[in-house]
Amino acid sequence: MHSDDLRTFVTVVESGSISAAARELHLTQPAVTRRVQRLEDAIGAPLVDRRRRPFALTDAGRAAVDRCRGLLSATEELKGLAKDGLGPLRELRMGIAHALTELAVVGPVDHMRRKFPGASVRLHTGWSHELLARVKSGALDAAVILLLGRETPPIGVTAHALAKEHLAIVAPRSWRPRRCRARDLHGAEWILNPEGCAARAELRRALARLRMPLRVSVETYNYELQLRLIASGRGLGLVPNRLLARSPTRAKLRVLHVSDLAFPLGIWMVTGELPAGLDAPVETFRRALVNRLQTRRRAE
Repeated sequence: MHSDDLRTFVTVVESGSISAAARELHLTQPAVTRRVQRLEDAIGAPLVDRRRRPFALTDAGRAAVDRCRGLLSATEELKGLAKDGLGPLRELRMGIAHALTELAVVGPVDHMRRKFPGASVRLHTGWSHELLARVKSGALDAAVILLLGRETPPIGVTAHALAKEHLAIVAPRSWRPRRCRARDLHGAEWILNPEGCAARAELRRALARLRMPLRVSVETYNYELQLRLIASGRGLGLVPNRLLARSPTRAKLRVLHVSDLAFPLGIWMVTGELPAGLDAPVETFRRALVNRLQTRRRAE
């Protein structure tokens, strides 16, 4: 039984498909399939139900995945024994919400790696509720996510509220008036994140209460591209203030004050059950991220 086969099978489960695992592992899809088949041969039972779409595990696969994670964890702990005086460490699997990658990946992660050079970190980006579900299931050790102001993380994870995220409704500089109500935006097109974004879903709900459709003209993950398109008159946007403040397009934009539309978001860090040796790196990352958030807030 090869550790590469164990890791590949766990990656297939965590990513949700053979094709996604192939991208994450930088392998071809046939190579991923061969590794899974080799593990099935070693165990003596099928792990993946190939008759079902979308991806599904067999009963044996569901029983095997946690044991595979345990074997991989034990292997990493053995490799890390006495390394740099840190004690046993295994790979830290951390999720970062799409809108927070710029804050969390550059700076806090680097700080954690410098302080714990023996720690191996695998980063995953995604939508907040997907990452939260993966922490709760054990597929991720920790995640930095965004939740709407009225939401709190569920039972089953350890959660720390880190900061507030402020979203601005952004229009071209020529837009009039600056202060308005939601009904005044009737007929406007929007430039937003793709489906899965919590703020987009909340905007749709708010407009639906007023019997107004959400008309999306462009969807893209790239906030700077969103701002350039807004400045060119393609539509309105919903963008974090911290990104708007530093955008080179800022002078061509106008922040609208819509009295009956608000999108309070909280930045949270959630963790599952952390194995021995990972709690200190995770706490170091959390403190570094809080410091970065406080620095950015003062700069705004």
